Amino acid sequence: MGSNFEVIYPPKGNKITFDGGFNNKFSKQLILDNESPDCLNVVFGNRSVQTRGGTDKFNTTSVGTFVNHGLYTRHDNSGAETMVAWYNGTLYYASGTAFAEVASAVSIYTAGVRVTAAEYENYMFFGNGSSTPYKYNGAHFTRHGIPQPTSAATVATDSTGVLSGTYQYKVAYVNSALVAGDVNTATDAITFAGEKALISSIPVAPTSFGVNSRYLYRTLASGVVFYYLDEIADNTTTTYADNTPDSSLGSVAPTDQGEPPNYSYLLFHQARLFGVDPSDNLVKYSELGNPYVWKATNFRRIGDTTFDIPTGLSVYDNSIYVYCKSSIWLIYMESTDDTTWRDIRVRSSYGSNSPFMPFLYNNRVMFAATEGGEFVGFGALSGASMDPSASLLTASVVNSDLQSNMIEPDMRNIPNASISKMSGIVFKNKAYIAVTYGAGETANNRLYHFDFSMENLRKSQKFMWSPWSGIEPEQFTICGNNLYFATSNDSGHVYQMLTDTYNDDGSAINSYYWTKEYDLGAPNWQKDFRWLNLLYGLFGDYFMNITIKVDSDKGSGTTEQIYVDQGGTNWLAFNWGDDIWDAGKDDKQVKRSLGRYKGKRIQFKFDNQNTVNQAFKVIEMDITFNLRGKR
Repeated sequence: MGSNFEVIYPPKGNKITFDGGFNNKFSKQLILDNESPDCLNVVFGNRSVQTRGGTDKFNTTSVGTFVNHGLYTRHDNSGAETMVAWYNGTLYYASGTAFAEVASAVSIYTAGVRVTAAEYENYMFFGNGSSTPYKYNGAHFTRHGIPQPTSAATVATDSTGVLSGTYQYKVAYVNSALVAGDVNTATDAITFAGEKALISSIPVAPTSFGVNSRYLYRTLASGVVFYYLDEIADNTTTTYADNTPDSSLGSVAPTDQGEPPNYSYLLFHQARLFGVDPSDNLVKYSELGNPYVWKATNFRRIGDTTFDIPTGLSVYDNSIYVYCKSSIWLIYMESTDDTTWRDIRVRSSYGSNSPFMPFLYNNRVMFAATEGGEFVGFGALSGASMDPSASLLTASVVNSDLQSNMIEPDMRNIPNASISKMSGIVFKNKAYIAVTYGAGETANNRLYHFDFSMENLRKSQKFMWSPWSGIEPEQFTICGNNLYFATSNDSGHVYQMLTDTYNDDGSAINSYYWTKEYDLGAPNWQKDFRWLNLLYGLFGDYFMNITIKVDSDKGSGTTEQIYVDQGGTNWLAFNWGDDIWDAGKDDKQVKRSLGRYKGKRIQFKFDNQNTVNQAFKVIEMDITFNLRGKR
């Protein structure tokens, strides 16, 4: 080292920046210069750190004192978007700044049981793992599948006609997509001798079944195979006169038009819906291009179906990850033909039990990893080849490769009993993960902000973490290019996130950032600290705090204030001809004396004074000091 006086750190004109994120795994002396050992409610970007945006109520009137158990956005084929939410077993839709009940979806499900959803063919499909799944198109809320009629029709001879021989009839319900369900029990066999048939007591479906019409099927004379006869184009008519010759009958009645199971998890992929059936722990799926029919043969046996059972699904490229309690599998799909699919166990020692957590980022899927039933952190899965095999699939989730490695101590504070409640979402190249945090806590009360934006890929640090408090997200959704969450408490409210205000629905955001404890490149030298040269952001007519500690002082440190007013000339007070117009500034450089501080290491904290509508932003700094000698 050269001169011992007026030494500047970092040297050679470099600056300390604030874009490394949260790192509390290693000591505050050993982390990188741009990392923080302790921060809260901040975001990183463009070499800086600042207070996160606020949250505002979306629905000014509460739905009721209910915990949310499903928040989604339905996309209409017209391009319109509508937020929908489940409270107390009832489906609500957003109307203005309020939620209204879907009249036919009141008390459909058990209150408090999480509802899964997926979209296809202009419908949103819902299930909760224990009750009949339903579909919703913005106007009609009806059963997902097409039920089989439970009663048989009645047949009698009528007047003179073309029927001669013994005949039977069956009926199938048909939905609005013209998909028929399974046929019902056949009528009694009736013998005709040049007569017509009068069919009565034709089953009528309840409104909730979503039946628009019914198909009639009939045998040939003295036959046993049923062929298409005619369509009854409503769900009210109960009689039909048949005088159709055998030669005019249509195709054979379909078989195995099964309804979907009471799935607990659901997703759409490659023109099919996939769900997990908790009754037998199989992964089941709909017919290709037909979300309403789930044949009995459409299933995959993943895991052991006893303990290592499927607990979630997510899409990766042309395949599907299946998360089990102690393993992870990939259904590799060479085509849409399910006979070509392969089930491959991912090379990982981890499982997962957080079905609403996985999300796709940078060609990886992040998930909540468990080992031996214990939550260990957030891992990332990736296929290493366009034609993966068991040896080519990789899971970057072993030991230090957990994506949450830098915040490992925080991961130990997430209760295992609540990991199924985690929720994750990606919005504008950032991910948001809601967790339950702290011993004794039972509801989501913390959020982790995971920044994987492209600017970070140009650095050795690929991503940044930041913990957020003061909000309690149960589940997220994106609607109208805004990010929303429903609360995990019983407030009955949905909130918009990332607003331009610096408050959480009127409450202060406790926003702060501790720097590394800097030894300034001379760890064993005693120093007289001289100057802090700081570039910081300007927000308004208030102050931000700077707190300073030396040599790992356990006290609260010494706090100073910096004014963050943007300046500028007031229009009404401007004196034309004398004053110089100043539109104000976004940033400011300041040189603050550190003359009172002496020691080997120094650390700084920046905060918004935990005050409503106040923020702070720090961009870069350097430190001037004198070396006194080794002590």
